Amino acid sequence: MTESVPISDTAANISAPAITQRLLWLMAIACGVCVANICYNQPLLGDFATYFQATAAQVGWVAMASQAGYGLGLLFFLPLGDIMERGRLVLVMICVCAVFLALTALAPTLPMLILGNLLVGATSMSAQVLIPLAVELSPAENRGHTIGVLMTGLLGGILLARTLAGIIGDHFGWRVMFGLAALMMLALAVALRGRLPHRLPTVALRYRELMASLWEVFRTQPRLYRPSLTAALSFGSFTVFWTSLAFLMAEHFHRGSTETGLFGIVGLVGALAAPYAGKLADRRGPAFTVTLALSAIVVSFGLMWTWVTIPGLILGVLLMDVGVQTVQVAEQGVVLSLLPSARSRLNTLYMVARFIGGALGSLVGALAWTYGRWPAVCAVALGLNVVALGIHLTVARRERAVDGALSAASA
Repeated sequence: MTESVPISDTAANISAPAITQRLLWLMAIACGVCVANICYNQPLLGDFATYFQATAAQVGWVAMASQAGYGLGLLFFLPLGDIMERGRLVLVMICVCAVFLALTALAPTLPMLILGNLLVGATSMSAQVLIPLAVELSPAENRGHTIGVLMTGLLGGILLARTLAGIIGDHFGWRVMFGLAALMMLALAVALRGRLPHRLPTVALRYRELMASLWEVFRTQPRLYRPSLTAALSFGSFTVFWTSLAFLMAEHFHRGSTETGLFGIVGLVGALAAPYAGKLADRRGPAFTVTLALSAIVVSFGLMWTWVTIPGLILGVLLMDVGVQTVQVAEQGVVLSLLPSARSRLNTLYMVARFIGGALGSLVGALAWTYGRWPAVCAVALGLNVVALGIHLTVARRERAVDGALSAASA
């Protein structure tokens, strides 16, 4: 077993005042700008298919690559937040990502576009470095609210990325979108420089030891498993939907990437609901909150399956985005409370699981559309959330029983 050598609390807290609302919202905006990079491709899939003369299943690999790359970045780069100064790590990753975005804008072939999106995804993980930092700076009773605010920025970035990409793609082409994204990342680096609190590492480990310790964290924290699995399934259904929407809009409604991207604005309600989801989790507990959220997602896909109209899609997207966002806020709060000295590694394991679900959802969404069109897409997405709800209710009941037994034994 790899031993983590803690750094003293005094040293770790040098120059680290409590987080202000101004800084919190700056970090929320940064989360949104960073994570947007993995979503620009989704409303542009039809444009890629036309430009490279490819099928829906082939261009579906572009969306999968960005999600898979994000997962790889979380696995190999996010743990560095426990052994590096986090502000420096964020700035380095932002600048490297800007370079990869610029190169992706110049991709001459579909395989190069897929590779570019993989690298962009891997270096877009700065949001997940900022979240543990903000949690660390927040009082315990406000952590749900803090995560909710950051999730507002993060989901806002995810959704507005689709709107922006749809408009830019229609009017200027997909290459301009990736070039613009590179410029936005450079502007973000300038905005954050000197404003992030200075936090020394929480443990003294070499990189190899740090990566080995991920297994120890995973093995010794069984309460990590349920949140990771339910988040993976719900986020997988989210990417199933967004990967397929461009094809539905083109074939069923004869609309382009602009109209597809405008659904991102509809989903902003989910982003605005995030702070309230955090407060609900703080007040009623994460188990109740997740049950409510997963139920809402199930209803959303049932609605979009049976009411294939623009109003039906709008209402379904509202319910789906609020539900997925609420699951993320509640479950991430649970995970980050498990082991304070290993928050970056806990977040790594949780988010890797979530984005494995997202990557598989992107691929499955394209395949479901290819072989069964919209009914297959909705059936797959609904089924994922039914499974997630069943797992959540079963395991949460067991966890409550264990907690009750431990409380009785200690009384």
